[in-house]
Amino acid sequence: MRISDLREINKFIVFFLIAALSVVNQLFVLPAEAEQEIFTVYYPPDKIVMEFDILGISLGVPEGSVDLIRVNVNNKEVANINPDQEYECLSVPLETGINTIEFIAMKGDRVVDCVIREVFRRSDLISKYMDAPPDFKKDYFHMEEHLQCTKCHALKPGVYDKKPIGPAAFSAETFDSQTVIAAGSTCYSCHNKIASYPYVHDPAFVWSCLSCHDPQTEPKYSVKKPAAEICFNCHIEQKKDWSAKKFIHGPVNTGKCAICHSPHASDNPFNLFKPTWDLCVSCHFEKGNGRHVLGESFSTEGHPTRGRQDPIKIGKELTCVGCHNPHASNSPHLWALNVQSFLELCKKCHYDK
Repeated sequence: MRISDLREINKFIVFFLIAALSVVNQLFVLPAEAEQEIFTVYYPPDKIVMEFDILGISLGVPEGSVDLIRVNVNNKEVANINPDQEYECLSVPLETGINTIEFIAMKGDRVVDCVIREVFRRSDLISKYMDAPPDFKKDYFHMEEHLQCTKCHALKPGVYDKKPIGPAAFSAETFDSQTVIAAGSTCYSCHNKIASYPYVHDPAFVWSCLSCHDPQTEPKYSVKKPAAEICFNCHIEQKKDWSAKKFIHGPVNTGKCAICHSPHASDNPFNLFKPTWDLCVSCHFEKGNGRHVLGESFSTEGHPTRGRQDPIKIGKELTCVGCHNPHASNSPHLWALNVQSFLELCKKCHYDK
């Protein structure tokens, strides 16, 4: 056999050994490495259901493991974290429906890890989002110990998280945000993102969380149903007024105040989940077609329900509540302005001059 032939055989053997070693690495080494997260997403778990639009996130980041963590929600960058401690916590906004949350870890200019979580935010306002997909389930954070969190947070409420219930308890003269923070509300340290909204519900504003959330319930800190029983502990006058009316709006009648009002905070007045017109047509979608009232009766252009100045509420835009009371009324169709007939309602604005 010639030397050149031996060299070719040796090359083949070396190539075969390299190829075999590569296969072994793929079978036994790479999968093990792929399963090891460079950082840990302690919360949320994957495929959970949330009721409201703020999600608290907790990450475990070993020292020196990454330089930057980018957080994207539905392909929108919502946070950049430069880790400087073992645990990093933040809050992100959620849209109605399935939210895809990406945690992208960078070391220098290189992506070294990516973890994805899916979170479903349900809503009673939109029928297709009332029920979560089959593979999603609710998760109750406070039902577990979460020992890693206790290094920074007290997970049990303090005396300041429970205050006397009643309108007088939430007066500006009694409490202010700086006093509350200084007093050390246990809930505040994790849920402080609530206070960043322009409209904050009084119990949330003064961090009297246990006025509504009961630590003795299962799941822990859930609100007893129907929620209106909790709401009416403070909204005493509203309960007295609405219960005396002949016609009551469905959510009020069933005790589900939180269908329309956020119990914590909102971008909208009265803590509404959406601006008034958008909120109404979420359920009464057929009224948003531009043919409401006149258009449905006389085949003409409908009566405006937005985009005009309210002729009675000076300085306000016309919305559905210009003609309808959103809670209760003695008039059919929840007519507002104390009227008893359709014509009487029209004359409130269209009177002879």
